[in-house]
Amino acid sequence: MAFVVAPTLINTLRGSDGTIVVEIRGEIDVASTDRLRRVLREAAGIRPTAVIVDMLYVTFIDSTGIGALAAGYNAAHAHGVPFEVRQARPFILTQLRQTGLYEALVGDH
Repeated sequence: MAFVVAPTLINTLRGSDGTIVVEIRGEIDVASTDRLRRVLREAAGIRPTAVIVDMLYVTFIDSTGIGALAAGYNAAHAHGVPFEVRQARPFILTQLRQTGLYEALVGDH
């Protein structure tokens, strides 16, 4: 029996207020992090009012995924753009706390 893994979907939406929302569905792992890094850097590079990463439908994240989020934060910060992770599930929030990235990426925005 072969298992088919659905690809991670990454959608970018522009809000009427100038924000860019990056919506992720599926797993953030070594197979999808290069694409996620690229999307987050490009989003920050156009200097929106904010980059918001919606993680409501993320089912898994590994250390490479956490690294991609940190890279996105750094790219946004370099352009003076606010960056925020929203709607992350408890297991993702726990990982962000353990890595010390919670305050920078989630905080109490």
